[in-house]
Amino acid sequence: MEHEQNPIARLVALHDDIVPAEFLLVGAEHTIGRAASCDIVVQRQTVSRLHARILREGPRHALHDAGSANGTFVNGQQIVGPHLLSNRDTIGLGAAGDLLRFVDPDPTIVTASRLRLDERAQIFYLGPQALDLTPGQHKLLIYLYRHLGELCTREACAEAIWGRDYDPGLDAEALDRAVSNLRGVLRRASQGAELLQTRRGMGYTLLAQPPEGA
Repeated sequence: MEHEQNPIARLVALHDDIVPAEFLLVGAEHTIGRAASCDIVVQRQTVSRLHARILREGPRHALHDAGSANGTFVNGQQIVGPHLLSNRDTIGLGAAGDLLRFVDPDPTIVTASRLRLDERAQIFYLGPQALDLTPGQHKLLIYLYRHLGELCTREACAEAIWGRDYDPGLDAEALDRAVSNLRGVLRRASQGAELLQTRRGMGYTLLAQPPEGA
């Protein structure tokens, strides 16, 4: 039974072969899988020994597939990168069926400038504001968001936009313009904060929210 007044975000089992029936997400990282060493143990053959991880990101929790054989799903859709969980999201392991429910006691606790993706609608939001993106900007932001906090090379960003290998001679100026335009969209929506950081000669890093003190 789910108790919405519980002040701690948690996972609730939707089937009897999941132990424990309810798990409080009180740490920085928690594991899900078939192995007895996992925090949440799911006794199903379609589930890998270490199937997925949940990592705390500020006031939110992100679901990561841990290289499982059969994939990790949220609300019936397979995830291909980190997924910020929302209140009452359902999680499937190895198939689209719902095995766990994520319950957040206060889903409104989201930093005002925090970037998130509505997976179903494929719309990005910065706080409550939907971002108006061109198709190319959306492809680039999807790639950067799937690798949130990681360094993304220019080559990988170009491939995400155009679906082909990066040609510095032909694409350098267009890529610079695409990154600059996306940075401008994010800056305007966040009232001047820099969410897209450049590492000269290396690539770019996307932040979910401005660093403290910015």
